[in-house]
Amino acid sequence: MNITCLKENLKENLDNALRIVKYNSTLPILNNFLIATDKGRLKISSTDLEIGFISWVSSKISKEGSITVPAQLLSQFVNNLPNKNINIEVKDKKLYLSCDNIKAFINGLSAEDFPIIPKIKNTFSLNINSKILKEALGSVVNSAALSDARPEISSVYFVIEPDQVKFVSTDSFRLAHKTLFLKSEELKDKIKIDYANSRNIIIPLRTANEILRILGDKNINISIDMDQNQILFNLTDTHLISRLIEGHYPDYEAIIPKSFETICRASRNDLEEAIKLAGCFSSKLNEITLKANGAESRLEVFSNNNEVGNHEAKISSEIKGKDVNITFNWRYFLDGLKNIKSDDIILEFNGDQKPAVIRPVENNDFFYILMPIRNA
Repeated sequence: MNITCLKENLKENLDNALRIVKYNSTLPILNNFLIATDKGRLKISSTDLEIGFISWVSSKISKEGSITVPAQLLSQFVNNLPNKNINIEVKDKKLYLSCDNIKAFINGLSAEDFPIIPKIKNTFSLNINSKILKEALGSVVNSAALSDARPEISSVYFVIEPDQVKFVSTDSFRLAHKTLFLKSEELKDKIKIDYANSRNIIIPLRTANEILRILGDKNINISIDMDQNQILFNLTDTHLISRLIEGHYPDYEAIIPKSFETICRASRNDLEEAIKLAGCFSSKLNEITLKANGAESRLEVFSNNNEVGNHEAKISSEIKGKDVNITFNWRYFLDGLKNIKSDDIILEFNGDQKPAVIRPVENNDFFYILMPIRNA
């Protein structure tokens, strides 16, 4: 193999591929990249057997070939090269690199030793604009469980229907729910489904985070292809392939309140500022208290820590229904607020022991359910 490519193009693709690599002592080949020529371009592959990454780099190909080399070493070396053309050559199971007046070689292994990244037997496709996907995924991903003890909630749940796509995540303390209404004026030409039936899938949290990183600031149309066990995010020059989580997602609809005793409308910015300040005085439990005071048309935010002091803020609010005094984890509360773009928000309560709902005023495409910290 003998090729030439730009350092910046190679660096970006190696960085993305490296995030998939997880150190593996039992299968050392998984610590490597597969580097190969493919139809006039350089192809980079990595996998941990759960997620596979493939990208193609524009290159000048003088001679076809392939090799697998240590991922961390190659990525680190390329990152520190000057921003000039890199020549890559493979001879005798060694990868030779030269850039300007710098030369090096890396010992490699035969490409035949690298595991095959499976292909999708496409049974369902969703075409979507990358910015829309990133905004929808980004609004729910922080609410997924971080522990692998329950894989079905360390995930993002996709509910794909002919007229809408729902993104759901929960860690059992809060739940984020985003809906893309396909017939809306904003989305009707930016999302297409090539299959008439509904489809529900559970995507691992790590996969969701990786695709968010890869999407970055891109504004392109991407294809999401699915079969029974796998999903492929196809960005043309970049593919991310992942297993799907088997099993059933919790019946989250059962916990969505149908009516409320207290409804408050307040400024999102004012409430966010008050929550952040209250967090400075919370204890290790991260608790803060909200009080809806209907007589004075205001929300009151309290926090107290005997070791450092206390905090109180008052926010003008339209309040209907009963007064309520309720305690939340301020970090969880803030996560919900950050995913709402509306200037004003609606807070809905059913006393101090039941889940509360946070939603935007302007539209109904997002809501966030938060469990209170129960009083002893």
